[in-house]
Amino acid sequence: MKRYILLLSSFILLKFAAAQPLAGHLWESRPILLFTPSPAGTAYRQQLDILTKAGGEVTDRSLVIYTICPKGGKKPDGDTLSAIQADALYSKYGITPGQGFTFLLIGKDGTEKLRKKEPVSTRELFSLIDSMPMRKAEMRRKEKNKGHKK
Repeated sequence: MKRYILLLSSFILLKFAAAQPLAGHLWESRPILLFTPSPAGTAYRQQLDILTKAGGEVTDRSLVIYTICPKGGKKPDGDTLSAIQADALYSKYGITPGQGFTFLLIGKDGTEKLRKKEPVSTRELFSLIDSMPMRKAEMRRKEKNKGHKK
């Protein structure tokens, strides 16, 4: 009986961990969640193009991009986001699968910082991020380190 309970609890923990793809980003990066009915969607493609063109600035702000579709998606490292993980994200953020494009910015602290139903410009995104206390501290540290190297 103990083995059965141990096996069952291990399975539940693994399933829970698998359904929490953002947990590894806490205090490390700022996830952008792009919810889209299809990777061929116009708003999704526009948003991806905006972020791709901003390359270094996206990296500098520790942004990682997730694509979430009703049947799965894509993680920042290019790995597949499972249907279970996608369902967990739809549920956690109260988004109905297949109901159009939604942009979400999650802060390093794990809280939602921005939600839009249309593509977000880099000006709006970077302005918001650069006004955050944690980002300001990052910029001060970077500037301080730059001064020490001279």
